[in-house]
Amino acid sequence: MLGPPPGLTELNVACWTLFISFLLVPLGVVQWAHSRHEAHPIRQLNSDFVYVYGVGWIARTYSPALIYDLELQQQVFHSIEPPRDGIYGPSPYPPFVALFFAPLTYLSFESAYLVWLGISLGLYVTGIGAAAIAVFPRDRSSRSLTYCFALAFYPFLFGTLLNGQLASIAAGAVGVAMYQENRGRWFWSGLALSLLCYKPTLLVLLVPMLLLTRRFKTALGFVAGAGILVVGTTLVAGTHIWALYADMLRHFGSVTGAGGSSRLQLWKYLDLTSCFAAISGNKSANAMSILGAVMIVIEIALAALLWRSADAGRAAQWLAWAATFTSTLLLNVYVPIYDSVLVVIAIILTIGALREMAWERARSWVALTAVLILVFSWKTETIAHEHGIQLLTVLLLALGALQWILLGRVIGMNRRAAKGCNL
Repeated sequence: MLGPPPGLTELNVACWTLFISFLLVPLGVVQWAHSRHEAHPIRQLNSDFVYVYGVGWIARTYSPALIYDLELQQQVFHSIEPPRDGIYGPSPYPPFVALFFAPLTYLSFESAYLVWLGISLGLYVTGIGAAAIAVFPRDRSSRSLTYCFALAFYPFLFGTLLNGQLASIAAGAVGVAMYQENRGRWFWSGLALSLLCYKPTLLVLLVPMLLLTRRFKTALGFVAGAGILVVGTTLVAGTHIWALYADMLRHFGSVTGAGGSSRLQLWKYLDLTSCFAAISGNKSANAMSILGAVMIVIEIALAALLWRSADAGRAAQWLAWAATFTSTLLLNVYVPIYDSVLVVIAIILTIGALREMAWERARSWVALTAVLILVFSWKTETIAHEHGIQLLTVLLLALGALQWILLGRVIGMNRRAAKGCNL
């Protein structure tokens, strides 16, 4: 006869054992071997940290006004580390990103990379921990298991941490925002969310969501935080920096194919526009117009759902956030795989909502989807490159559909309960 299913303690032991045995130890051995035989083992990673270190170098040694000079960007990036193939793309981050990284350029590239690696890990762990504490306040076993799965997520471990990318800022900001909201600190929640201004594409659904769900104090905190970033940058770099930034965004839009053919390696992206382009061979005007119309219809449906969720209880609030994060990764124009770290927060919130509703069967389905996302995240780029199908996008679609259905059910139950109380 089959015994009882494993409990949280057994799952924690198994998860952490696998994580340490098959990830941390082999990774440590590989890096040690590189350090023994290579003069600069960190440079062998060919990480994207070159971009932020490079624009920080330009801001410090030349002028903040020159951070969007494409020719100078290429010159500086190549001087740091020549690309293994092709050329570097432009660095389109807002100017305050370059100003933030400018002090790190007093260090060597290797030392700055290690400092950022520590900061990045701290931001990610803080965000995951804050969200887990909000959802599982008295359940250390669930929080421990959450940490294990989050750290083993390929888009974080390799796509973000070792790659020197900035997605850990998003995870940290969103996790802290959830923690603050759970304690009724709406303004501070919005202030944390303003850190997402480092990548405007992450805000395309988030800002409307704050208004649709009547989180006006949160929106005020977000505006205050964004205002601090804008004013501080303007004081340092001058008002003209924003015109230069707008020009960079227009140029970058042509690179990403926002209005036509893309020059990106599409198998590394999760958004529906990139996936559709990869499957169809690239973006034709008619096909993209149809896809755009479909996405607008989906966004309108999401907006209606979010509007109805505003007074539907805590479970609905968590699901509204979760559905917004997952939809942001899909209904967008430029979502590299490392930005999918947001889905970790979305899964935590979804499981927390189902736990509060005591919907065990639905929670099992979400947990299974989460495991599949974790497992396939390790092979999704390879499969997409060879076959044109981004499995992580398919799984995110499944998760998003589950979140939408569950949110609709919670709203419906809440409204029926309210009518019953009024009879």
